[in-house]
Amino acid sequence: MTDVLVFGYAAHGASTAMRERVAEFSAALGALAKAELAVYEAPSYEDLARAVVSGEVDIAWLPPLAFVALERRNAVEPLVSAQRGGDTAFYSAIIVAKTSDLQAPEDLAGARAAWVDPYSASGYVVPRAGLAAVGVDPRVAFSEERFWHSHEAVVRAVVAGRADFGATFAGVDANGAITRGSWMDVQGADDAVRVLVRFGAIPGDVVAARTQLTIPRRDTITRALLAISREPEHRLLLSDAFGIDEFRRWVSAGYDALRRLAEDASKRGLLEGNADADEDDEDDEDDEDDYEHDEEEVLELEEELEETNERGVDDLDRDEEPEKP
Repeated sequence: MTDVLVFGYAAHGASTAMRERVAEFSAALGALAKAELAVYEAPSYEDLARAVVSGEVDIAWLPPLAFVALERRNAVEPLVSAQRGGDTAFYSAIIVAKTSDLQAPEDLAGARAAWVDPYSASGYVVPRAGLAAVGVDPRVAFSEERFWHSHEAVVRAVVAGRADFGATFAGVDANGAITRGSWMDVQGADDAVRVLVRFGAIPGDVVAARTQLTIPRRDTITRALLAISREPEHRLLLSDAFGIDEFRRWVSAGYDALRRLAEDASKRGLLEGNADADEDDEDDEDDEDDYEHDEEEVLELEEELEETNERGVDDLDRDEEPEKP
C-alpha cells in the first residue's frame, strides 16, 4: 500500500490552468517517490505555514521567508531550491506604470503601494528594508497600502491604476540586466510597466518537508524532485506550474542573511504599515539619528545577501549528479 502525503502551496489568485498543472506535478512527483500525493491549496503564505506546523501538509513549496520562519521553529527540513533563469537567487523590483511621473525611490512618498503578502521576501520585506536604506521610511511614506496576495495581482493593480507602484520579483543576468519578472507573464503588462528600482539578491523558493517525515522518506522525495528536473516533459510542467527551470539541491547560502534582514526590519517597525508619526520633536530627532544608523546596517545585510547567494551558486555548480530514485 502506498503512503498518502500532502503537497501544499499558496494558491491565491492561481488560474484554473495553473491548478491543473500543479495537480499534474503532484501526480508525477508521487509516481517517482512511490507515494500518493494529495494537494493542499493554501489561501496565503501564512496559512500554508500554519498547515505545515499543524501536520496538514507534509511537503510544501515555500517562499524563502516562510521557509526561514518554519526552519527556525524546526518545523521543516529543506529538500531542494527552485532555479529560475539559471540562478537560485532572485531580486525584488519596484514597478510603476510606464507613463508614471515616479522616477526615483524618493518620489514614492505619498504614493499608493501594492504589496504581495507579509511573508513575501520580494513582494514586501526586502523592498521595505531596501527603501529604508535609501532614505524612504516605509512606516510613514505611503498614502495607501494593500496586500494583493499574488505577484500577478500586484502587477495588474499597477497596470489598472489601482496602485501607484508595486513590489514583485525579478531575475537578472550576469551583467545585472533584468531578464525576467512577474509582469512578463501578464498579458500586456510588459509594455505597460517599468522597473523603478530593484533590491536583493534573495535566495530562492524551497520545497521542504515537515520534520516528522523520516529521513529515508525525505531522501526519496528529494531524489524524485531532482529527477523531475532531468526529464524534458516534467521540466515543462515545472515551468507551467511554478515558473521555474529546475530544482537544485538546497544549500544554506543567503537564508541566514535574509533572516537577519527580516528580523532587523521587524525590530525597527519597517514591516508595519501606516505607523503613527505623531511624536514630539525631540523623539523625532532621536529616531532620525537611529534611522540613519540603521540604514547602514541594512545596506551591509543586503551586501551580505548578494555575496552569500553568489557563493551558493558556486557550491551548487560543484554538486555531483544525484542518483535517480
